[in-house]
Order: sequence, then C-alpha cells, then structure tokens
Amino acid sequence: MQHLSCMTIFIFLVIGFQLLGCSETTDNDTSEEIDTSSAATLITEPIPIKPTPEETFEKLKTLFPKPIFDEEFTTLGEVTTSKTYLDFLTQEYRTEKPFKTLAAYLDVAQPDPERYTPFLKEFIKNPNETDIAIMHQITLQFRCANAMQYQMLLGGNILEAIFAVLEKKLGILNEKNVKAWRKLHFPEENFVSTIDDFVRETERVDTLFIQEQFEKHGKNDGILWVALRNPALTAEILNNFTNTDAFLKWINGDFFIEEP
Repeated sequence: MQHLSCMTIFIFLVIGFQLLGCSETTDNDTSEEIDTSSAATLITEPIPIKPTPEETFEKLKTLFPKPIFDEEFTTLGEVTTSKTYLDFLTQEYRTEKPFKTLAAYLDVAQPDPERYTPFLKEFIKNPNETDIAIMHQITLQFRCANAMQYQMLLGGNILEAIFAVLEKKLGILNEKNVKAWRKLHFPEENFVSTIDDFVRETERVDTLFIQEQFEKHGKNDGILWVALRNPALTAEILNNFTNTDAFLKWINGDFFIEEP
C-alpha cells in the first residue's frame, strides 16, 4: 500500500508538470500570434506619398477648368488659396515657421542665398544670414515699388508714380535696422541707384523664367507651373500686380529699356 501511494503521488506530479508545460506553451503561442498579427497590420498600412508637382498640376487643372490667366488674376488667386495647392506648398516647400496662406509663406520662406550673396560680396567680405535677410527685405519692397510705377505709368500718372515709388523705397531704407546696416556696409553716395540696378536684374531673371513657362506651356498652364515651381514669385505677382496688362509688359521687358 505504501509503495502504491508513492507511485500515485509520482504519477500526479508528472501529470501536473505536463499540464504546466502545456499552459506555458499555449500562452507563448498566443503571444506570438498577437505579435505576428500586429506586425502584419503595420505592414499593410498605406504609407502617405507626397504629391508630385505633375500630380498637383493635373488635380488643380481639374478643380479649376476655366482659364487661370484672366485679366485680374482672379482664378490664380483662387488656385493659391485652395487646399490642394496649400497642401502641396506645405509639403514641397517646408519652412521653419508654419504658414496657412501663400502671402504668409512669402513672409516665412528663407531667401535664396545664391540670389544675394554675389552682390553682397562686392561690399561685405563674408555676408551672413542677417545681411541676406535685410537685402531680401529691401529687394521685395523695391520690386513692389517698381510694379506700382509700371502700372501707374501705363495709366499716365507719371508724377503720382514718381512720388509713390519714392515714398515706398525711402520707407524701407529708413527703417531702423536697414538704416544701420546700410551705413555700416554701403557708401552713402549712389546707394539707391546701386540697389535699383541689382533689383532690376532680379526682375530680369524672374521674367525670363516666366517667359520660359509661357513659351513651353502657354499662358494658362504656364502661370500654374509658375505657382508650383516658384511660389514666392507667385505671391509677389498677386501682391504687386492688379491686372495682366502691366504684368505682360513687365515679363516682355518693356520697362527694362536702359536710358542713354
């Protein structure tokens, strides 16, 4: 009897260990199945793809079927305030500070050093980010003043154009940070004419780019490609030009004829 009791206890212990082993195996198998399922879920989730300029162009053409190059840039303004365009802008042209409109993008976008550095090196040994930022600020205001002048001259308001442009340019040059920077780096004499020459050259470069888009794609598709490939220039166009008459003369170089 005593031998039988020992055997019985031994059998129960063996069965118990086997049950425990099965329980652990089952738990492990379940855990592995959950992990595998979770991994499979992660793999099958779609990865967001940034829209290409070509895809965005086609989508905008569908959303805005009427001519984009209209007399007062009305449709272009609608295009640049659309969610499709602004989503593309946000992904394609990332900025340190967020923006919600094209005009706001112009305020936060970093100026292109290649545009300003060669000019600044004529006066400043090692131009830095501050020098580029101030020169960019001056250039934007001078280009805006020039656009005002072009449009006023077409309207025959010559004296009004002269005073308006002078006021606009002196306004930026007399701002505290600009004034201090100018006195530090530039000789007082001929400063305005020096800046004017540089600004006109930036305009020539941009008008050449627009001409190329128009020649390749036509005016309607061309202005849309300008918006996709150079949003800062597009923001200037919408801000500075009220109609296409002066704009077309500008891109054709009618205002860049050098005086003898």
